Amino acid sequence: MVDETEVDLKGLRVLAVDDNHINLMVVQRALRMEGATVSVATDGQQALDRLEADPGAFDMVLMDVRMPVMDGLTATRAIRLNPALAALPVIALTAGVLPEERAAALTAGVTDFLAKPIDIKQMRVLLNSHRSGQPP
Repeated sequence: MVDETEVDLKGLRVLAVDDNHINLMVVQRALRMEGATVSVATDGQQALDRLEADPGAFDMVLMDVRMPVMDGLTATRAIRLNPALAALPVIALTAGVLPEERAAALTAGVTDFLAKPIDIKQMRVLLNSHRSGQPP
């Protein structure tokens, strides 16, 4: 078990994607308080455009599942099809996941799940584990 007091997100470059501006503000503030650098997008298409423009710009994506324009699962499938982005961890942000929704997200290529509302300690440990390539 990881000692959560020893974990921080300093230096982690995160793209946070959510269509709800309040959720996005909360995630952005929480990540910055933990030392991460955060950029934001409000739908999957914006996220995909940003990632494809500079594939090495981010270490990880926090992706809301349900969004207009392009939902998080469609965006994740597109990320997985791009060789320059295929290994990028995509963490699904979700308010609740039924077993069939979880299966669909995993099939789309989601790396892991982070529940809303965000628990800062859980987020810190989860993101750090994927940054280092270790399972949570």
